[in-house]
Amino acid sequence: MCDSSRFPISMSKMAANQSPTLGVASQLLRQPRPRNREGRTVAGRRRGRGGVLRNSQGWQVLSHCRPMAEVHVIGQIVGASGFPSSSLFCKWGIHTGGAWKLLSGFREGQTQVDHPQLDDVAYWSHPIDVHFATKGLQGWPKLHVQVWHQDSFGRTELYGYGFCHVPSTPGSHQLDCVTWRPLGSWQEQLSQLFVGGGPQLLNTDLIYTGADRYRLQTCAMGTVHLQLAVILRNFDRYGVEC
Repeated sequence: MCDSSRFPISMSKMAANQSPTLGVASQLLRQPRPRNREGRTVAGRRRGRGGVLRNSQGWQVLSHCRPMAEVHVIGQIVGASGFPSSSLFCKWGIHTGGAWKLLSGFREGQTQVDHPQLDDVAYWSHPIDVHFATKGLQGWPKLHVQVWHQDSFGRTELYGYGFCHVPSTPGSHQLDCVTWRPLGSWQEQLSQLFVGGGPQLLNTDLIYTGADRYRLQTCAMGTVHLQLAVILRNFDRYGVEC
């Protein structure tokens, strides 16, 4: 038989090798770590400063962006009226500044072609659902539209450009976006009368930027009708004044 009192140094070394910082009793009370399907140990995670997710060893495993204020726009492009012909469709897009980040939804889209039978009002009921995060009010969203006409042969012709600001107050809003189209020379206008077509913008940024748009010769066209509901979140919490 072996007397453990004869080997005090060896037993203390064995205990030290088992746990350099914890006692043997603490090791027995330690909870087992969870394991995945492959049988590997899954390290626990904890959240550090600034929203950084760290594991039990302190390594950064996931970095979250800085919390920001949020704008949620839900609504529809109802239709259009006041255009010279029916059989219309609309291309739309949303422009924002550099401090804005798209969380969900689409920045642009296109409606179907509607050919009304009774009146000159085209109904699209095209849904809009976008969610943004922002650090400030600079570059507030602008909704720009292009209305096109499609004839019986499938040819398309531009009928108008337009844009409007997304409302900055929460709630439901009814918007009327007036449109315009550029005028060319008298030869181009005569050709458009018999053949169709017409001048178009090479750079569509001119629709919502007023720097060079006022140099164009334009004529008024119809109106696009919209219904938008705006939801603001965390503006007061993160110091964004609206």
